[in-house]
Amino acid sequence: MKAPETDEDFIQWYEDCWADRDEVEYPKMFGAIQENVFTLEQTGALEAWMESELAEVKELDPNWAPMGVRVAPPSPEYPYWTYVTSGLSNPFTVAPGEEFPDDAPSGLGYEMVIHTPEEARWPVLRLLDMMAYNLVCLRAFAMGHRYPVEGTLDGGESKLGGFVFVRDPERPSHFQLPSGKVELLTLVGVTRNEMAFARSNGMNKLLEKLATTGPAFITNADRDEVKL
Repeated sequence: MKAPETDEDFIQWYEDCWADRDEVEYPKMFGAIQENVFTLEQTGALEAWMESELAEVKELDPNWAPMGVRVAPPSPEYPYWTYVTSGLSNPFTVAPGEEFPDDAPSGLGYEMVIHTPEEARWPVLRLLDMMAYNLVCLRAFAMGHRYPVEGTLDGGESKLGGFVFVRDPERPSHFQLPSGKVELLTLVGVTRNEMAFARSNGMNKLLEKLATTGPAFITNADRDEVKL
């Protein structure tokens, strides 16, 4: 595949890839998507990571600011809330006229998803922060990863202190854009002990434990730790 050569055509192609994901692929996978977008430019997440000792970039890419999080409310088919990043798979990693393999990843090659039983603000904030971490610190996530957070997931009394990255069994593992392949990484909230259990016993064993309290890929921030 090859990106359009002129700046004008490239910009249109870039925007078309974005629209294809948000307006075609996302509704197919998550149901109706709310129109509003929670963007990185509405937070200080990028700037905060720029001040971190983990920062690997010297200046912010203007393409990052409008990236954000989309929300899908419950539907008869999917009776829970879905929060999904929008932008990590934008083709900001290629230049006009650049050639790339047909199976190449689009952008960072993935988008992140959190499902919750009730509407909440914390999934939006967590996803925006993790997007900024990816972009500024040049550290990518992958299926099977574990990611501890500072404090608790919801910033309150939750016992959950991190995420594991799994595949949602109700959706495809990836989808295709004109700019490349995009993997779906579903984030499931877990306690520190559950995270350690996954490290020692494998992710599938942890998911089996989580499934005893409900669908393993849905995060209930108010739940107790499962029996390990």
